[in-house]
Amino acid sequence: MDRRQKPADPELVLRVARAHYVADRSLVQISEDEGISRFQVARLVKFARDSGIVEVRVHDEADENHELAEQLTAVLGVTRCIVVGRSRALGMMPTLDSVASAVARELARVVRPGQRLGLTWSRVIEKLPEHVKDLAPGEVVQLAGALSFDGDRLGSVEVIRQVARASGGTAYPFYAPLWVGDARTAASLSAQPEIARCLELIADLDVAVVSVGHWGERGSAVYPLLPRELAEQVRDEGCIGEVSGRLLDRHGASIDSRLDDQIIGITAEQLRAVPERIATTYGEYRAEATIAAVRAGFISTLVLDEPQAARILAMLEEAG
Repeated sequence: MDRRQKPADPELVLRVARAHYVADRSLVQISEDEGISRFQVARLVKFARDSGIVEVRVHDEADENHELAEQLTAVLGVTRCIVVGRSRALGMMPTLDSVASAVARELARVVRPGQRLGLTWSRVIEKLPEHVKDLAPGEVVQLAGALSFDGDRLGSVEVIRQVARASGGTAYPFYAPLWVGDARTAASLSAQPEIARCLELIADLDVAVVSVGHWGERGSAVYPLLPRELAEQVRDEGCIGEVSGRLLDRHGASIDSRLDDQIIGITAEQLRAVPERIATTYGEYRAEATIAAVRAGFISTLVLDEPQAARILAMLEEAG
């Protein structure tokens, strides 16, 4: 049965779906109960899944470590920290999904109807659309140039559209690249009407969701885009992390690099001016970059995994 072809008896679909997915009855049992063949039952079960009548989710929700969050909030001086701990049922370490779920809950708490929300891309934010619930409708704006990926992964534009769709809001994506090889080309692209419109919206946000990048092949969306020589030059200049392509040293100071003029997206000054600046970060190896991003004024609310939170506290204690 094609998912676009509706079955003749919608009530039968619901009975079969409830019997199979809720009552845990086998296809054979349902076939006997309904007086239809197992093949027909299988087709109805598949239609229920494909059409969205049935949604199957496998999850093990994580608890928040409130004690660690309070300690981290105090030492970092941010408004709020959300520390995602182990999962409840299986005791698993925090996952990208569990951090994304915490971000979605925070957005539902802080975003008001009609407000303007800006999103960048990260592995955590890529998973955000799966967890968006009760997000007030408004404008959802792409904060930095587009990243795209092969296969079924979500790039920047897809994330913006799906979050806006889930909230009933309006999406404002743009297709310019995140990094351009020279400043003149970056300026020319930024002046294009569609891109310029989004950049104007970025300048007046209510809430921004960004990600802390560690300056390396593994931890940054920007680093792999650059020629290796340029990426290493930036590291030699003291860069240890980036937020939406804006480079930072360990003290949170901006790196004076030509790369800054080659990034299309929110500027450091614009990000600092956003009232609610929610940052996601995942993995212990990002601890130093996260501290730098806080010192830079890029973060008001920090959402991170428990191992990194513990590492940040340890680093700050060691530093005195």
